[in-house]
Amino acid sequence: MRAILSTVLMLAVVAGAAYLVVGRDSGPEQPQYTVVLDNAFGVVKGADLKVAGVRAGTIESLEVDPKTHKALVDFKITREGFGSLRKDVQCESRPQSLIGEYYIDCKPGNSPEKLATGATIPVEQTTSTIPIDLVNNVLRRPYRERLGIILDELGAGVAGRAEDINDVVRRASPALRETDRVLAKLASQNQTLKQLITDADTTIGDLADNKQDVGRWVVETKETAAASAERRDDIAAGLQRLPTFLRELRPTMAQLGDTAEAQTPSLQNLNASADQLATFLENLKPLSESTQVNLRSLAEASRKGRPAVKAAQPVVAELDKATKQAPELANNSAIVFEHLNDRKNAVEKDPRSPGGQGYTGFEAVLQWVFDQSQAINIYDKNGYMLKVNLFHSKCSNYQNPESLKEEMAKDPSFYKDCAAILGPNQPAITTADPTSTGRQFAAAEKKTTEKKTEEKSAPEAAKPEQRVPEVKVPLEDLKKKLDKDELRKRAIERLREAIEKGTQDVDKLRKRLEDKLGIKLPDPDKLPEAPSQPPSAPSVPTPTFPTPSAPVPSAPSVPTTGATGQLLDYLLAP
Repeated sequence: MRAILSTVLMLAVVAGAAYLVVGRDSGPEQPQYTVVLDNAFGVVKGADLKVAGVRAGTIESLEVDPKTHKALVDFKITREGFGSLRKDVQCESRPQSLIGEYYIDCKPGNSPEKLATGATIPVEQTTSTIPIDLVNNVLRRPYRERLGIILDELGAGVAGRAEDINDVVRRASPALRETDRVLAKLASQNQTLKQLITDADTTIGDLADNKQDVGRWVVETKETAAASAERRDDIAAGLQRLPTFLRELRPTMAQLGDTAEAQTPSLQNLNASADQLATFLENLKPLSESTQVNLRSLAEASRKGRPAVKAAQPVVAELDKATKQAPELANNSAIVFEHLNDRKNAVEKDPRSPGGQGYTGFEAVLQWVFDQSQAINIYDKNGYMLKVNLFHSKCSNYQNPESLKEEMAKDPSFYKDCAAILGPNQPAITTADPTSTGRQFAAAEKKTTEKKTEEKSAPEAAKPEQRVPEVKVPLEDLKKKLDKDELRKRAIERLREAIEKGTQDVDKLRKRLEDKLGIKLPDPDKLPEAPSQPPSAPSVPTPTFPTPSAPVPSAPSVPTTGATGQLLDYLLAP
């Protein structure tokens, strides 16, 4: 309640300040007008003039027209922004309080033609209010007897002025109509007024119970009023700027109105889509209900995932550190890729490339893949054939000097069976390793020095003759030397090996050998016995390979049995 009373008092103070400021407001041009009234009762010099209910000026003087016996009231508009009265302006006198003070209130009108300064507002555009105190005085004695006498004599007095009386009644009827409306509203709100009186009684009782708080509120209100009074100049300046603000606001409001009118088609389309929107919202309800289960599951997962996220923070921090340099790496990669994709940076011109300017880096890689695919593939009108034969045997793996020594220690015939030498030079065997570095040569020289030192300190012993097996690739002679007896012998050995291992269908293998070799083989159960092994085979020493300065050895001939085995491997390859 105290807050409500404080608010009311503040509004009253602001209204009083506005009253004082508006009263003092005077612009450079103060238009004056004259209004003709049938009855200027209660209107005095210095009374208020209001325009559309806002105090905008004062009454300057009052006179009586000797010809028409009408009241001539001169007023001046002293407030800036309220002097624009129109030709159809309407003015009337109204009571300001119950003690008999009256003021003139004018409605500016809507005519496009402006009323000139000093013009007179005719009596036809004015109305006068019948004072309520005069009506009440008529009902008192002896005035009511006198009223009866007046009414008796009224017929004779006004017999010749019927039209004037009609005009006066017609101009006075707005006040009567407004009074009737006020009374009708009060009658329709009688229950509200009754409740207001009841609530007022309750409020007064509460105020009486809290009179100390009411007293403190009065003191605080006094302090608030004093503070407002200290800033009355600022309040007055704000109120003086209000008309300018309203004028500047008018174009904005006009644009806002245009915007609202422009929004009419959109609102109409929205209205047309309202039913579809309602249907969508109705269909959305089951989806929202089913989503609740997903949200609960997500919440459960988040509770379990929160520790994992916290535990991952160090990893994320490390990733953040690692990726700080990623932009630079990406920029450098972009530069490299752009360079590889630019034909201007081709290594050499190639007539097969677009424009003959050469291939880009990417095109060169793809061209190499294409060339390799074409090199191992041949085709004719009948189809394609891959010029690559895949096989798996003891010769499948590549060997280096160390692994070759290990393999020859296990199988002395490994070098003869698996050597595939093209030309006299073998890197790291008969010639220097082109990929070796100075450090590797230094390490090799150190090992050589240590080995020589050990040889000098050790007693002389019979050293095995170091020789490199001679290797030949008599490919044409191999075809001549192989006969059917040798092939049949090797095929029988292959069948016997298959029977011993038990990992292959012997019948199918026999048929395959007969088809490939064109020979007749015995049944698996009628194979001849294997020849007996010699009592002891001489040990084959591990070969040593000459240094790059040693002469290149001559290639020995390949044993017939080894060549036949390789031929069988080739023929039996899928």
